[in-house]
Amino acid sequence: MKKRIFRTLAIFSTISVSIVALVITALSVHVNMRQVERTLQETTQSLAASYPRWDSMDDCRYFLDALSDNIRVTLIDSDGTVLYETEAEASSMENHFDRPEIQAAFHNGSGETTRNSTTLGTKTYYYAVKLSDGNVLRLAREYSSMYRIVFNSVIIIAIWIVILIAISIIVSRRLTIWLIRPIVHLADHIGNFEDAEIYDELAPFIRHIREQSNEIDEQKNTLQKERETLNLVTKNMKEGILMISGDRNIVSLNPSAIFMMSGSHGTENEYVGRTFLLLNRTQTWYNCIDRALKGENAEDELRCRGSVYRLFASPIIHGERVDGAVVIVLDVTQERLAEQMRQEFSANVSHELKTPLTSISGYAEMIELGMVQSADDQKEFARRIHKEALRLLALISDIIRLSRIEEGLPKEFQLISVPRICEDTRESLAELAEERSHITLTLDCEPSFVMGDPGMITELLYNLTENAIKYNKPGGQVWITARQQEGEAMIEVRDTGIGIPEESCQRVFERFYRVDKSRSKQTGGTGLGLSIVKHVVEYHEGRIELSSELGTGTTIRVWLPSPKHIPETA
Repeated sequence: MKKRIFRTLAIFSTISVSIVALVITALSVHVNMRQVERTLQETTQSLAASYPRWDSMDDCRYFLDALSDNIRVTLIDSDGTVLYETEAEASSMENHFDRPEIQAAFHNGSGETTRNSTTLGTKTYYYAVKLSDGNVLRLAREYSSMYRIVFNSVIIIAIWIVILIAISIIVSRRLTIWLIRPIVHLADHIGNFEDAEIYDELAPFIRHIREQSNEIDEQKNTLQKERETLNLVTKNMKEGILMISGDRNIVSLNPSAIFMMSGSHGTENEYVGRTFLLLNRTQTWYNCIDRALKGENAEDELRCRGSVYRLFASPIIHGERVDGAVVIVLDVTQERLAEQMRQEFSANVSHELKTPLTSISGYAEMIELGMVQSADDQKEFARRIHKEALRLLALISDIIRLSRIEEGLPKEFQLISVPRICEDTRESLAELAEERSHITLTLDCEPSFVMGDPGMITELLYNLTENAIKYNKPGGQVWITARQQEGEAMIEVRDTGIGIPEESCQRVFERFYRVDKSRSKQTGGTGLGLSIVKHVVEYHEGRIELSSELGTGTTIRVWLPSPKHIPETA
């Protein structure tokens, strides 16, 4: 715009100055020519007036020769014969009677004309006056001499034209800067119209810009907030989300997608703009995204680094063209493990329930068929049926307790004294310890407290202690210890029993897992005791640790969160 305004002003100024100069030159030429013609006429009239005082032709020649060199003088007789000529020999010149200016002088007393001179070969102005004796005095002047005067003036005019054009260009430049300065200032202060110096004519335009600017700012702020919200949501999502362009490069992704597919905690900048295979190079990953980029909705399951991920890929379609794909990655590892555990649990429950029921059914059938005759045999069979029924009830009771814990019931915790629970447990299991080859139960409890479910904490400690008694050696020992440690209550149950093989230490918390199945049948265990312990610890957001040495004994430690403030009356 600045260049256009400057160019327009400069061209307009140059053309204007040139036109004015040409007009002035033309006027100057015209004025000069008229001035020359009037001067020539006045000179001719003056000479005609003084002609009667000339005594002879010599006087005539004296006066005529005294005229300017650029004036041609001709004296013509009444019959047209040239008597005197300043530019040529009078005798050699043709008769001038038929010349227009001569004819006009004879008839009107004076005459003028402009024509090309046959004598001089130039365009000449002629003025003739009839003298008192009937002769005609004619003065002539070439236009070339007039043009020479004008030409000298034109050079000066041309110089002034150049000067004026230069001044016009400078003024145009400054005028351009002055004209657009408010606009430039407005552009530099587009966000602050109040401080901008503007023309009144631009006020409606500025008002419209201000309204649009406000709308743009509002939309920009809205988009920025939405983008920040979207980034915040996607960044904190545990699901992986990524967008892939049509050329198979990553456009955007969140940290979850990076971790799940690559196994590392990289940053978004490491992957944006690069191929999606940089995240994962498995065939499943490639095929799923490749189908989406071809316009199909794809879904698949990827197993990677011990985890299971569900992939959902959808194409991004504009018109009839696929511009990219959106991929959502879900971690379904826990779901698959839960499904597997449910399957295993169903199979184990069926097996565990079937065993005592088969025994009960068999003993009852034998009694029904009269195969048991003596009273002692009947009593023995009844005892076995009762034992299997108790085992079945214990199994069902453990399954129900485990299911309730897994249901995630509302936590209605209360303050629990750990030493008191330990003391109650020892009293409950004292008879069992005595029956099991005189097992000694020893308590070493310091004041410690937890916030939890009393029934669950009691069952936790009961199961740990019961296992320590059942799998102990004759005359063995069981120690129950409780300590308060940095905001946690530590409960430890240690025995001198048979121990657990190293390969089984991580599996004893699984449902229905038994290290020694034959011994479990002897002790009447259901295989759910330690599984219940683990779920109770998780329910209370605690942690559990097991250490064991085969033939020496086992130690299980449980840490449960303690309340921040313990009442003095506790």
